[in-house]
Amino acid sequence: MKTTINLNDDLYKRLVKETVERYGNTKNLSRLINERLERAEGLAYRTDSDDIKNRLKALRESAGSWNISKSGKEYVTVIRRGWSKRLNQAGLQ
Repeated sequence: MKTTINLNDDLYKRLVKETVERYGNTKNLSRLINERLERAEGLAYRTDSDDIKNRLKALRESAGSWNISKSGKEYVTVIRRGWSKRLNQAGLQ
């Protein structure tokens, strides 16, 4: 259902800012406002089944995409060696 409401400028700016931070654009402003109203009314936010399916699909497709063969310390050591090589090649070290 569509309706028109008047918001004061400061509230509108805060809502737009939060929408961009959470969703990357202002197209989801209605979604954010609905979430806020449902929370205020004590209703649980209901995610539609297509949204859940899309998130699960993305999760399944990305599973195993990180092949970790070194510990964090080992990885940093390798990366730092690469920096030293590049600095030496550039004559900066």
